[in-house]
Amino acid sequence: MSQNIVSISLSNDDLAAIRGMLAGLEDKLKAMVELTAAQRVSLLRMGARSESFVRHTLDTLEQDPDILPRSFDLAEMQRDLVALDQLRPIFSRLRQLAGRADDTERALGNDLYESALAAYRFAKATDGSAVADALQEHGSERFASNGKRSPTPEDSAN
Repeated sequence: MSQNIVSISLSNDDLAAIRGMLAGLEDKLKAMVELTAAQRVSLLRMGARSESFVRHTLDTLEQDPDILPRSFDLAEMQRDLVALDQLRPIFSRLRQLAGRADDTERALGNDLYESALAAYRFAKATDGSAVADALQEHGSERFASNGKRSPTPEDSAN
């Protein structure tokens, strides 16, 4: 029989609470940006070594901000670093949660598909039931092309 990787049952109250929490997160994190693919490619990526450079540069600039032109917004650089430090652990948790959500969705899909395949196999082995006939008909449409290949020019030449 099929493997049941995950079993979840949520009440309407649970779902409403989850939706409310997500709405609250979206409201509190409304300053987050959504980049286009082109923007994502064009932006600098700050890795660990670059971050060390950024932090050292900011520390040094804070000691003598007069070396900067008036147009340089040191306060904004400081705010950006504070925001990064505040949000990074939150983003890490969100990524972990999103990963678990993806895994759970995949596991639920697997459980459902395996169960449907098992039911289809049972229906194929059963004769006479209207339900079995309906499952066989729908399954045969679904799997009609499995195992069949369109002939290629190479196949015709051989």
